[in-house]
Amino acid sequence: MKKLTLMILLLSSAAIGCKFIDSIRGGGSDGGTMGGSSGGSVTASSDPRADIVAAANKFIALKAFSAKMEGMGQTEIKSQVDYVAPDRYHVKYLGGTGAGMEMIFVGSQSFMKAAGGSWSKMPGDAKAIPTLRDSFTEDGLKSLTDAKFESEETVDGKAALVYSYKNVTPVGNYPFTSKIWIDKGSGLPLKVYVEYSNGMLKNMTVKYDTETPITIEPPIK
Repeated sequence: MKKLTLMILLLSSAAIGCKFIDSIRGGGSDGGTMGGSSGGSVTASSDPRADIVAAANKFIALKAFSAKMEGMGQTEIKSQVDYVAPDRYHVKYLGGTGAGMEMIFVGSQSFMKAAGGSWSKMPGDAKAIPTLRDSFTEDGLKSLTDAKFESEETVDGKAALVYSYKNVTPVGNYPFTSKIWIDKGSGLPLKVYVEYSNGMLKNMTVKYDTETPITIEPPIK
């Protein structure tokens, strides 16, 4: 029972994190182009919402990325989620509840490794975890409002455009306010900070790595 409770808690935390990524990964159909994007360097346009949507659309096109998440709510969340399109995830719990545990999802298969343990295949179909399996929807930015260009800052040595906005998660309809840092060189999100007004999660910071190669394979036959 204790192990089952821990698994439910970990999956809930991962699901919340993926719901949050949904809100950035989802593109909407009104794609925009940020000013100056054709020249290899993006600049803020007169339409902040279109700038955010343009960054999200570039993010959608990625075949793989890694996201490090740190959040606080009913439990502390410190995790890394690696993603390879269309349906491969590697979740590493770096701190908080379940620190040291890893989970891999490859299609309908799912695997788990406890801290210091070995990999085991989880029973059932991973489709039973819709917030992990069906994340990265196209509806994430349709309810985005109050978009504003805030400033220019640096994230890990990269020049970034900073925007603020309000939105709700595509699953659960949790309202939140957010800031996004968009790389001036690539037009891709570098970092996002979000605050939720209700739900299990109070705040979350996500930093994206879109450059490091990622491979996700089943850990055992």
